[in-house]
Amino acid sequence: MAGVTKIAILDDYIGVALEYGDWTVLPDDAEITVYREAIPPERLVDELSDYEVVVITQQRARFPRAVLDGLPNLKLIVCNGRTSSVVDHEARIEQGIMLCGTADTAGTEQGAAGRPRGSETPRGLPAPSEMAWALIFAVAKRIGIEDRAIRAGGWQTGFPIPLAGKTLGLLGAGHLGGAMVPVAKALGMDVVAWSQNLTEERCAALGVTRVTRDELVSSADVLGVFLVFSERTRNMLRAGDLAKMKRGAILVNISRGPIVEESALVEALRSGHLAGAGLDVFDREPLPADHPFRSLDNVVVSPHVGYVTERGFRTAWQRMAEDVAAYLAGAPIRVVTDPADCPPMAPQ
Repeated sequence: MAGVTKIAILDDYIGVALEYGDWTVLPDDAEITVYREAIPPERLVDELSDYEVVVITQQRARFPRAVLDGLPNLKLIVCNGRTSSVVDHEARIEQGIMLCGTADTAGTEQGAAGRPRGSETPRGLPAPSEMAWALIFAVAKRIGIEDRAIRAGGWQTGFPIPLAGKTLGLLGAGHLGGAMVPVAKALGMDVVAWSQNLTEERCAALGVTRVTRDELVSSADVLGVFLVFSERTRNMLRAGDLAKMKRGAILVNISRGPIVEESALVEALRSGHLAGAGLDVFDREPLPADHPFRSLDNVVVSPHVGYVTERGFRTAWQRMAEDVAAYLAGAPIRVVTDPADCPPMAPQ
């Protein structure tokens, strides 16, 4: 591409991309545009059509074939992690678009649920499991509700829910779900678990009870979602499942929004069947301004930051800047070529 090399950095919500990555090593003819807010899907082609390099930091924007077809100047995509699940790799390869990631040493390899291992805390709980407990406490202890009441001039409005003696249900007991167990036991909670591939051996190692799917949803006072998102797990929890949950139960999801049927969850919360929900993930991100989750009092929301740590982001941004610099120097690094790292696009 002749002339100025245009580089787009997407979804830098916190505004740290230029600070955490060393972009000074780029040639003088490189021009960087940072997008602090998400580009609506229908505007991606118009917005990015002039760019040779696109850096997809948090992998919120999606690049199916139709979008890639509309980006004739695009030659490089840089992603955080080993690969990207938001790119149509077949179309990308056909069009000669290179993909570079950040994974070549410990600390930035893909971890559980496809998240960078740099997002984990050095010791103890993985960062997403910490977020799950934060949301559980926030909902059970009515932190958001009482905080808003106090700020509005009020005082106590209801009763916190004790967790001791309650049952934590794990929908998925892998790396993140399993990390919930020691804290639950320290709080005096019983723990039950189910997933399609969960074994008795895994449950015995964790010290939890393996139950059926129906037993999981009907017995849990707190139900946590810890599954990897795929077509198999899309809408894993539907209206019928939520109806089987105890009245006054809590649901927490830090995995992916579409694992829980969103309209059914909204109705279960509006009706009061569920006491509340703690959500770090949504069907559409960022969450639309008029979405019910923004206004329901019994919902605590966070902006998909369960995996986010400053340590992880500093490492990732530095490596993404290195990827761009190496490409522009004609010696690209961390190029994604392994077919195993070029999977079909994850469902939306």
